[in-house]
Amino acid sequence: MTERVDRNSASFHGAEQPEALAIRTLQSAELMASRMTWQKARTGFPVQFERKDGYLMCLQRLDLPAAPHWVDGRAVLRPAIRDGQSLIADLNQEHSAVVQAAVDCISLYMPREALDRFQEEHERPRLAALRASPDVILDDEVIRHLGECLLPALERPDAASRLFVDYVALALLAHLTASYGGQAASRPPRGALAPWQERRAKEMLLANIDGRIGLDELAAACRLSRSHFARAFKVTTGTTPLQWLLAQRLERAKGLLLKSDLRIDQIAHQCGFVDQSHLTRVFQKALKVTPGLWRRLSRL
Repeated sequence: MTERVDRNSASFHGAEQPEALAIRTLQSAELMASRMTWQKARTGFPVQFERKDGYLMCLQRLDLPAAPHWVDGRAVLRPAIRDGQSLIADLNQEHSAVVQAAVDCISLYMPREALDRFQEEHERPRLAALRASPDVILDDEVIRHLGECLLPALERPDAASRLFVDYVALALLAHLTASYGGQAASRPPRGALAPWQERRAKEMLLANIDGRIGLDELAAACRLSRSHFARAFKVTTGTTPLQWLLAQRLERAKGLLLKSDLRIDQIAHQCGFVDQSHLTRVFQKALKVTPGLWRRLSRL
């Protein structure tokens, strides 16, 4: 997961990319997430999204005034968008606009094949389409919450947990297909993992304590689809793979705090946390005390 300008999601025509434009990108097994920020200048810049077989969802983090938008050369008025609102664009159509205001946007590119794969895993028929139009503004709290969950990962793409990003991607696909694809969520099967599957999954998670392993790899090792694996793991253990791994990180950190003289930043690194502050936040949330204080109290 790296920081880069994503020219697969959007390309700029008629003007050089503005110097103040910053784009950070994350790639999960299914979706490509980007955060685009731009400080308003004297003049706007034209933007055109490349025609593709898929959808682009844009979650706005700043208020945007109404502005013209062109779909396959036809002008439509894109209404004003408030902070926290979003829209979905069908990239089978050509979209272009002129950006005139400051921008802070989280965008999610969903290839058609990702939607088809998700439907197949849930034994549902292929979606004809998502309801998508630049003149329809969505006030969707689920999209807002899940999109903003990606902000820390978008700030530091190289340190992002693949497992976490994959879970957010699956949650978004589940919500979008149910809410904007015209299909209700189906009831999942309740099967648990076989003992060998549970053992293999836990071995792989512990071997990737930093979370840089995807749901697709875990599921493939257990010979299951991603969605079936995620459900079966929770039935078996009572937690998601992400929650289980976080608990193992904390147990490992507690052991090192108690039995070693390593500095807390070294322990954070060995236990798969991004840095000492990340360990401290997670430790305090779970145990209501800092790692340093826990170490001192445990050694009394």
